Amino acid sequence: MSDLTTAQILGAVPVMVDGRPNIRTNQQVSLIAQAVADNLPSGALYRYHDEYVTISTIKSTNQDGETTTELEKRPMDPRRFTTWIEQYMTFSASAEDPVESMGKNMAELILASDYLRAAVPEIAEIMPVRLPAWGVGPKGERFLRILPAGYDPATRIYSAETVAWDANKVWPVDAVLRAMNRALASFPWAEKSAGPITHIRSASCFMAYMLGQFCRHLIGRQPMILIIGNQPGTGKTLLAKFALGPIYGVPNATPFPKDDAALQKLLFTKLISGAPYVLIDDLINLSSTTLNQYATSEAISDRVLGGNKEFCGVNRMQIVSTGNNLTVTPDIERRSLIIDLFDVCKSVEKNIANPLTEKVFSRPQWRREMLMALWSLVWHWNEQGCPSVCSASAMPSFEGFSEVVGSIVMTAGFISPFTKRPATTDGGDVRGNALERLLVALADKIQPETPEAPHTQLTHLYTVEAVMGVAGDLGLVDIICSGKNQNQSMGHQLRKLKGRQFVDSSGRVFTFGRREDAVSSQYNVVILSEPRM
Repeated sequence: MSDLTTAQILGAVPVMVDGRPNIRTNQQVSLIAQAVADNLPSGALYRYHDEYVTISTIKSTNQDGETTTELEKRPMDPRRFTTWIEQYMTFSASAEDPVESMGKNMAELILASDYLRAAVPEIAEIMPVRLPAWGVGPKGERFLRILPAGYDPATRIYSAETVAWDANKVWPVDAVLRAMNRALASFPWAEKSAGPITHIRSASCFMAYMLGQFCRHLIGRQPMILIIGNQPGTGKTLLAKFALGPIYGVPNATPFPKDDAALQKLLFTKLISGAPYVLIDDLINLSSTTLNQYATSEAISDRVLGGNKEFCGVNRMQIVSTGNNLTVTPDIERRSLIIDLFDVCKSVEKNIANPLTEKVFSRPQWRREMLMALWSLVWHWNEQGCPSVCSASAMPSFEGFSEVVGSIVMTAGFISPFTKRPATTDGGDVRGNALERLLVALADKIQPETPEAPHTQLTHLYTVEAVMGVAGDLGLVDIICSGKNQNQSMGHQLRKLKGRQFVDSSGRVFTFGRREDAVSSQYNVVILSEPRM
């Protein structure tokens, strides 16, 4: 018989070696596993997606000399467990035997035991910063709170503190709006003519996107985010990362996969890893059943690559995508918040003073201030009594998002992010270059009656037939037009460019058409400046 009491075997009154509990290995495996479970410190090990993980933070210094903190989640396997467990306890066969390391076989048995499983807290979600969540008062009343750093048993959420921010301090809404207006001033919102940022539909959608990630513990599923530009260089990717930066630092972007099978593999891998978002850059098309599935399904199940094991998990991952001139189907539109960027000038030729760069997203101070700004908007809504100024039916299938996030955005003074989106169009790079050559040729034909006369405000109204004639002379018809009706195809492509500004071969800035006139078959070219060459 053992010379240890039952309490000592089970670890309640452990024998100590070098200040650590000593577990005897000459017992039944179940007793060893229970002793390990009883003596494991709180917070040392967690279960996540039915696997054991450890969570820690790593500090480093960035190029500006600032201290940054990153979250590290590491899986636990038997090989690692044999050495990791020794920081908390020792093992020996008897009091006379020396301390020994646990073997891999024993580690496998302990990690597979129900005793350890029952003792280790299960995590539903791991976040790099503390975010708001609902609490329940003594009478069942709901109230708003900020999750503590570490593990929260009520929500089963682990919140690291990669950025320490003060939830006790809130700023006036007007001050937050002014700061956001300055931060977002360089982005060419498609509806910029609507007035201040609070009146711009795309800006309201952006705020809902940003607040949706901040309030992810207050709501259920989030809609897909689409950021669509009318040309390369409008700032789509930067804007996508801006909304994610306060919580995640510099976000990771993934190129659009080559086919739907690769897309499914990407999204499922992200889901298994517990990614709160996936950012797909330069989306080519939206005709994907996989995107539709991940945008609306509450749970996803599939076979894990490289084995027969099937994974079924709650789908809390938000899909964020960017692209140029994407055609949006009704199915995608009802699942998405769509942010439109429209640059009237050629984006690559813009000269922006003090441009925003991704570098700022890694700065702790910027992230801290943005988290406090977002919290100020949420707290303002809370102080008003959490009014449902935006109906849950504003976006079917995403009722929690529309009722909570939509209401926070509108209480801050923005128009509804679910305001009907104006129609937009699609295009492509090769075709786009051909269209630009065509427009330059059209502008070149507009000349004053005398060489001394001014060029500014010279104008000419082109019919589709006249445009087709110029395109034919340049050999561009087959590049621009598709289908049997080339005139109709040309008109479709030209309507995309209405309201844009270009530069002709003599350096004159000109505008093509009017964006408001979306159905006209005539196109007005107006010269806006004098020649530069």
